[in-house]
Amino acid sequence: MRLLRQGVAARRQQDPGPGGPYAVRHDHRRAARPGRRGRRLRQRRHRLHGRGGRRRYRSRRREGRGGRRVKAARFHEFGGADKLVVEDVPVPSPEPDQVVVRIAASALNHLDVDIREGVSRFPFELPHTPGIELVGEITEKGSAVGDEWRVGDRVMPYLLATCGSCRYCRTGRESLCLTPVFAGGGYAEYTAVLARQLVRLPEGLDDVDAAATQIAFATAWHMMFTRGKLQAGETVMINSVGSGVGSAAVQLAEYAGAFVIGNASTEEKLDRAKGLGMHEGIDYTKEDVPERVRELTGGMGADMVIEYVGGDSFQFGLDSLAKDGRMVTCGAHAREVVDFDVIPFFRQQHTVIGSFVFNRDEVEKVLDLAGRGLIRPAVHKTFPLDEAREAMETMESRAHFGKLVLVP
Repeated sequence: MRLLRQGVAARRQQDPGPGGPYAVRHDHRRAARPGRRGRRLRQRRHRLHGRGGRRRYRSRRREGRGGRRVKAARFHEFGGADKLVVEDVPVPSPEPDQVVVRIAASALNHLDVDIREGVSRFPFELPHTPGIELVGEITEKGSAVGDEWRVGDRVMPYLLATCGSCRYCRTGRESLCLTPVFAGGGYAEYTAVLARQLVRLPEGLDDVDAAATQIAFATAWHMMFTRGKLQAGETVMINSVGSGVGSAAVQLAEYAGAFVIGNASTEEKLDRAKGLGMHEGIDYTKEDVPERVRELTGGMGADMVIEYVGGDSFQFGLDSLAKDGRMVTCGAHAREVVDFDVIPFFRQQHTVIGSFVFNRDEVEKVLDLAGRGLIRPAVHKTFPLDEAREAMETMESRAHFGKLVLVP
């Protein structure tokens, strides 16, 4: 039996390393064709801004205020890192329900690469400024933004612009919104953000750490606790602990009282993960992962596996599970299509659980933990905005540990 993702037109064939969450591959030309999803998004824009709302929004962002121009890293066509260029653009002007944010730091994510290559399965218009994980300070408010937000407030936007009215949004499951939009705009000095997306930053959390917290830690929280129901005393194996999500999952699992096993492609990455709370490490380039997991667990296997890489990692994650164990997955950047043996799956009562991003309250929880110093993102390196292309190339090389952050 083969697990297939519907609509996949191209597959990434590469060594699974620290893969990014939400990493899916397909031909961007399919996304460009109008369809049911595109009609829903247009209808949503009409509800938010009236007919022609998109046109007015884009026009006002081009004009800015007073002709002032600032820097943004963006691409005008889909492709490799060479398509990303730093340009002068107008300072955005807010719509009535938006604020303008002066960006202090913006973290990179593998979704940025998928968007740039045109394979994200989300609709984006060109030119596009990537960057879905940013923090900064409000510099201007739209006319309809209330007093809960003031100029000078330090904020980050929740990564999705959601409708707020579908049954999932109404029940606190914003990640499942029927018409979500990844707004982007983080690879810049300024951006405009919907006020209802804003999350307030805790005092004592600096800009770089704050920018690197949302996606890594909230994704790991959603996978382990909301979807996987991890309990104290259980054994969890985390694939590719050198990634942002992997390094975050190590900290959260150890904080929750689990026995933490991790795997990575180098001893250096495993050593760094041990410094974050990992108890045992496995070099998957040299060792048989399922066999080593059983050695470490008295022959039982792991109660939970955190998986977001795909390809071989998906399979050795399944093979590492104890009976009645569960594997939570949120990505497949290395390879989406995998062989799947049904017999051991049902005989050992294994469970595979899908997990997509996270909810707003989970962002607030991990920010609170970070603000109190109980968790801290692993930031590999910061880059100035002018080196955004180099930052992307570093992320794609998979040689880093943790997060990469742009500092305009």
